[in-house]
Amino acid sequence: MGSRNKEVPISFETLEPRLTPYNITAVGILFHGDHETMYEASTELYRLPQRTDGGSATRLDHLYGSLGVIKKNETDWKPIFPYTYYVQWSLYWYANISTLNNFASRGYNVIHIVPTGDLGDTPFPWDEFEPYLQRADELGLFFQYDVRWDYTNLTTMIDQVTRLRSHPSILLWYTGDEPDGKSNPINSTAIAYETIRGLDMYHPVSLALNCYDFYYEDYASGADIIMSDVYPISTNTSWSTVYDTPCNATYGCCGCDDCNGRFEDVSDRLDNFAYFDEVIGWPKAHWGAPQAFGNETFWTRYPTAEEEVIMTMLSINHAAKGIVMWDFPTSADILNVTDALATVLTSEIVANFLVGAPITQKLNVTGGGRVDAAAWVQGDKMLVSVLNLNYEDITEAISITLPGMVSADSIASTLWGTSEWAISNSEMVVALMSINPGLTSRFPEPFQFSPHQQIVLSYYNP
Repeated sequence: MGSRNKEVPISFETLEPRLTPYNITAVGILFHGDHETMYEASTELYRLPQRTDGGSATRLDHLYGSLGVIKKNETDWKPIFPYTYYVQWSLYWYANISTLNNFASRGYNVIHIVPTGDLGDTPFPWDEFEPYLQRADELGLFFQYDVRWDYTNLTTMIDQVTRLRSHPSILLWYTGDEPDGKSNPINSTAIAYETIRGLDMYHPVSLALNCYDFYYEDYASGADIIMSDVYPISTNTSWSTVYDTPCNATYGCCGCDDCNGRFEDVSDRLDNFAYFDEVIGWPKAHWGAPQAFGNETFWTRYPTAEEEVIMTMLSINHAAKGIVMWDFPTSADILNVTDALATVLTSEIVANFLVGAPITQKLNVTGGGRVDAAAWVQGDKMLVSVLNLNYEDITEAISITLPGMVSADSIASTLWGTSEWAISNSEMVVALMSINPGLTSRFPEPFQFSPHQQIVLSYYNP
């Protein structure tokens, strides 16, 4: 009683694999004296047959919102935390197939090819594109495949899904890029979703939403994974410099819907969508789409490298299970820092935490404002991510209370950042002299605290 997300082992061996769902009913009985109260919940369960056509299969874990994938004849699910960029075909890929080699060498594990240029031609130029699919498979890259969906015509989408559904590099489909911001018909994403599900049961569907709250339930019904386009860096959130109109909760477009031009715009959107999911009563996974562009329309500059890390990690601290930045190519500073971060986020140790462990958000922080902390506990280890959302120094000492009933006895390793934390019972403590938001800046001795810290801790249960 009074708990949720409890794992109960259930054997499904008696359920024969098939392409249609089983109707499952769970019954719980609470005894109190001579009386009993029965609780009942029902759902649909798919137990799909093992693929024999060489294709991939992606499993969406609704407990944690994470992905696992198998390819070809594999039987062991591999957890994956997708970390990548949107990349326009006509701005990068089309130049040469070796662009895939370069992209993979940087540490990214998924590619999202935005179908610009001749990928927008009809019929689709398969002869030109197929070698990229083959090379991606050789490199171990997965596709978040953009089906170039047009709600007025499903033909192209059906053609692409039918052709690629058995390809070993497909991780998931991407059907809609800001359909809410474009005011597409509110049932259009659901139509696309049901069409794809009729063609392919082995891969989830994703889309990106632009708005804070514009027919969320209708548009989000068309995907398993909802991405958040929140671009708060260097934009005027109260007056549209493009349309010369005010921006408020009901009017205007400033490039970041209902934003305040703060990092918290990113976390607020994810929290808001999670709240909507709770009210609606469905399990949706959420990914972040951090801003990695600038010097255009609403945005007067690119984010700094430090801002890019903060937006990415703030998304993860608020339960994002994948990151796809808009867009590549980007600035040299951003590319350098995301290359470095890719080696951390796609590593087995971090991926296992982010996709295979429960998250405790908004850990209690004392000693400084605008510090965001989250933790993932798995077995006898814990991953802690701490972010300074300020642009100025914080002069007080910082203490972070670890999740309830957990005490740490040592810090096993620091995966990002240079701060020197101490462990005191159920708290992480840093007695710092200053906080500098620059990742590459020198810090005063003896203590250091960069705007993002990610730490693996050993812990014990008292």
